[in-house]
Amino acid sequence: MQKQARAAKGGGGAVAAAASAEAEEELKKVKELLVEAQSEKARTMEELKEAKRSAAEASGKLEEAIVAQKRAQESSEIEKFRADELEQAAIEAAQKREDEWQRELEGAHNQHAIDVSALLTITQELQRVKQELAMTTEAKNAALSHADDAMKIAEINAEKVGILSSEVGHLKGLLESKAEEKAGETAELVRRLNSEVESLKSELAGARSAGEQAAEMAAQVEALKIEVADAKRAESDAGTMMDEWKRKAELLEARVEEAIQSERAAMESVGSAMKKLEESNVSLQDAESEISSLKGKVEALESEIARKKEELDESRHRLEMSQQEVQEMERSIELLRSEIRSSEEEKREAAEEAKRAAAAMESLAEDRSAIVEELEASRDEGEKNKRAMEGLASALHEVSTEARESQERILIKQAEVEEAHAEVERLKMALKTKDESYEILLNEAKEEISTLRSALEKSEQEVEGLRSALEEKELDPPAGRSEEEFRVLKEEMSELIVKLQGAEASAKAAKEEGDELLNRLRKAEADAGSANESVEAAKAENLQLKDRLLDKENELQSISQENDDLRAREAVALGKIQGLSALLAEATSKKAGRDNEEYDILPKAAEIPEDGAAGRAAEKAELEESPGQQREANGSHKPSPSPPPPPRGNELVDEEANTWDNCHVDKDSSPQEEPESEVLDDGAQPRVDHVNGGSSVDAENGVGSSPTKQQQDPKKKKPLLRKFGNLLKKKSNPK
Repeated sequence: MQKQARAAKGGGGAVAAAASAEAEEELKKVKELLVEAQSEKARTMEELKEAKRSAAEASGKLEEAIVAQKRAQESSEIEKFRADELEQAAIEAAQKREDEWQRELEGAHNQHAIDVSALLTITQELQRVKQELAMTTEAKNAALSHADDAMKIAEINAEKVGILSSEVGHLKGLLESKAEEKAGETAELVRRLNSEVESLKSELAGARSAGEQAAEMAAQVEALKIEVADAKRAESDAGTMMDEWKRKAELLEARVEEAIQSERAAMESVGSAMKKLEESNVSLQDAESEISSLKGKVEALESEIARKKEELDESRHRLEMSQQEVQEMERSIELLRSEIRSSEEEKREAAEEAKRAAAAMESLAEDRSAIVEELEASRDEGEKNKRAMEGLASALHEVSTEARESQERILIKQAEVEEAHAEVERLKMALKTKDESYEILLNEAKEEISTLRSALEKSEQEVEGLRSALEEKELDPPAGRSEEEFRVLKEEMSELIVKLQGAEASAKAAKEEGDELLNRLRKAEADAGSANESVEAAKAENLQLKDRLLDKENELQSISQENDDLRAREAVALGKIQGLSALLAEATSKKAGRDNEEYDILPKAAEIPEDGAAGRAAEKAELEESPGQQREANGSHKPSPSPPPPPRGNELVDEEANTWDNCHVDKDSSPQEEPESEVLDDGAQPRVDHVNGGSSVDAENGVGSSPTKQQQDPKKKKPLLRKFGNLLKKKSNPK
């Protein structure tokens, strides 16, 4: 009997040691799985937070892009209003400038008409001066004829003086007798004649044109002096002869006075003619100054035409620049198309990856069902869950990054398309304004050409009339000069016409270029519209990707919730293990209080099966408690499968009682094997303490037993007390 008891005791100790080792290994495995599950949970939570943060950043960027788009639209509207205002101001300025040019042109026409009228008045004045010169020449010729008549009369008088001298010679004798009587009278007569001769000399000296007549008159006066000297010697009949000479001298004096008066009248007419010539010269100078002012105005018109030509060149340059910008826009649109194609390819790849992620999610769902159905293979299922979660997290991360990148590309492309639309609108407005300005310039040029042509025709007609009039009036030098000036004006007007025709041709070419540019802009606008449609399609695909991403995030949350439920089950199992160990410790302490001397080994021996039984009970309690907690944590989530059957707590307690009985019998029968059991108990005690320590730590961390567990504790205490009673009965009735 003692040998059998000893053998039973040895077999029971080996079984308890093996059970405790197995329970310890399983507990370690469970703890490792718990640590791995916690690390996976932390990792998945971090990835989920990062995904949420990236989604929030993407939504913030999207809102910022929408705000920026609204601001860009507002700024484009403001710029459009400003452009309209500037265009209106430019149109008003162009109209004002056109009115000013029209006024200047009318002023030029009026000035030209004034100049033509001035030329007509000058020609009339020249004709009048010519008539006056003809009259003065006629008066001069009449004066010369009068002077010739006077000289002829003087010659006749000289002949008469000769006759008289002969008669005086004949009458010399007669005069000698009367010389003394008439000496005084002759002296007075001589003095008077001398004074008259001197007055005649002074008067004749004033006649510049009748120099020869004055010389002849001086000779006649000298002859008269000689005759007077001879007459002094005449004494007879001097009174009668002197009276006759006096009458003749008076007649000569009257004739000389008439000649002097006629000469004075001729000189006055010549002076008036000279004054008229001077006035005509002044009027000619005025006409020349007016012609020079007309030349200045023509030069100003040439400078204005040159400025307009420069403006046309500048506008042509601007058209070329706008054409280059349109080409650049076309290139940018091509780049946008290529980027859109690449984004479509990326979206297709993202869709394929989403399909793969969906397949992974399906596999995860299968793994989840396997985890719920087969809790005993929790380690393998945890590894599968870990791999699936890593794949899902990587897929979610890739999908989120690709979605974010595609969204950023779409926003960039949308901004570029909007900029292209704005540029197209701006180019349209610029083309419209340029076309209007070109049409205005063409109309102005046409009007100026027509007015200049009409003015040129009028000036040619006036020149022809003036030429014919001047040829008729035989004023060759002034007519030649005016003809030369009008020829120069005609050449300048022809040059202006050529320049205006060139400007008209360049304006037509610029208009054709503007039409071509407008066609290109329309084509670019159509391309931009197609690009906008592709961008809208990309946006729709991006929204679909976002929806898929949200679905995957929800699935990830459900999986993480299931992991949390598993960890909660593990914590509940540990709490139950702690409760069982506490009950066993209490029972052993009570038993030790009753039999301190006889059952010293019983508490230590009881700790051996306690370890294995507690591990198995913890696993079963975890299986029992986790489905209910999963249902409480999920709430409105998917319902968990039905919990497995409750653990075999009674069987474990029966095994513990049998072990205690065996230990009791072995102690009574063979005290020699007591050191062996003590060694075994010493080896098992740290493991039990380790398990209890982990359980106490979990209990301090807040993972305690539930109210249902506390209600089940009294039920578990009753069979334990019954087993202890059986042990006491066996002790009191030893065989």
